[in-house]
Amino acid sequence: MASVHGQDRGEEGRLLELIGDTFGLLHIEELRWGLLEALHRVLPSDYVSLNDVGPTPDAVVSIISPGQPEDSHDLWARHAHENPILCHYQRTGDGGALRFSDVPGGERLHELPLYRELYAPMGVEHQLAFTLPGSPGRVLAIALSRGGSDYSDAERDFANRARPFLIQAYLNAIAFESARTPDGDDRTERIVAGLSTAGLTRREAEVVRMVALGGSNQHIASALGISYRTVGKHLEHGFRKLGVGDRSTAAARAWELAELPTANGSGAVGQAS
Repeated sequence: MASVHGQDRGEEGRLLELIGDTFGLLHIEELRWGLLEALHRVLPSDYVSLNDVGPTPDAVVSIISPGQPEDSHDLWARHAHENPILCHYQRTGDGGALRFSDVPGGERLHELPLYRELYAPMGVEHQLAFTLPGSPGRVLAIALSRGGSDYSDAERDFANRARPFLIQAYLNAIAFESARTPDGDDRTERIVAGLSTAGLTRREAEVVRMVALGGSNQHIASALGISYRTVGKHLEHGFRKLGVGDRSTAAARAWELAELPTANGSGAVGQAS
């Protein structure tokens, strides 16, 4: 009995960690990144992605898919509708956490072009997925994938326990974005314009602006559609032009040049890269 109680305490701790890591992320892009990173910590996987899937192959978008091969997005768009878990969601509307082994057709995974062209080269044998609130006619799903051992019943059950909290965090972020004042775009342009007066190029200014708003290098690379290394180069050049040596000072300088209050009222602190 003691071991069961210990297991329960461990699961409760992981659930609280996941909730704590996601509920404070109100900007939708930050939540998407933070959610995947937090899930990777509590449910170790080779790949964690957020996928927005419409009714046709040309309406499939892998919003975030850290660490996947460059051609995986095109392959996923081409073969997404073969995924047995996705087929189950589209057929039943039940978005609870499921594995390949939980749904009809999962046992024939190796027969699918999806497996031969995408999953096999990536070393993916197992998947655990669940949905978040999506647009009508679309499925917005978190997918955790790995080789080696399948996701256990306990891991699936943990994902199902966590799902209502993650849905609420996602809805909170959507509501926050909807309620933001129209001057958000104006603030963005003021930061970029201010940085431009210091000699930064438009792209360098955009990268430093995102640092000022707390973005990590990985987040910035995804949002701007550039490589992680290119982000580093833009920051190197931007920091030199600003005469600063770290992210926190660069963020504070960006707000100062824009003649706006800092993000937290005193000094914006960027996340570690």
